[in-house]
Amino acid sequence: MANIHYLKRSVGEAVVKIYTTESAGDTIDLDIADLAIPDETFDANTASVCIKEIHWGCKKDKQIDISRKERGGVDLHGHYYLLNTGSYDFVGFVDDVYSERDIRVVMDGPAHVILKLGKKSGYAPI
Repeated sequence: MANIHYLKRSVGEAVVKIYTTESAGDTIDLDIADLAIPDETFDANTASVCIKEIHWGCKKDKQIDISRKERGGVDLHGHYYLLNTGSYDFVGFVDDVYSERDIRVVMDGPAHVILKLGKKSGYAPI
C-alpha cells in the first residue's frame, strides 16, 4: 500500500508525506502538477519546485532513495540516499537542482518521507 498525503498546499509552498507499509517497499512518483491549489493554474513549461526540508524514517537495514524524474520520461537525477531516521533542513538555501522534474521516492521496505517544497514558478493565481 503506497500513499501520498498533502499536508499543506498553499501559494508558494507544499508539504507532502509519502509512505508505504509494504514489507517489500514501493516506488512512488509525486507529480509536481498535483501541488497546485484550486486557485492556481499550472504551467508545465515553467514549473519549478525546490526541496526545502526532508524528514524520513525507515526500518533497520532499509533505505530510501529520493530523486528527480523527468516529466513524462524515465531519466533520474539528484539522488538522496537515506537510512534509518533523520532530517535535513536546508536553512539559508534550497535544493533546486532539476527543480522542473517530478519527485520519485523509492523505499525498499516500510518507510515514510515528509518533504517541504517551495513552488518557485509555474503556479499562477486564477
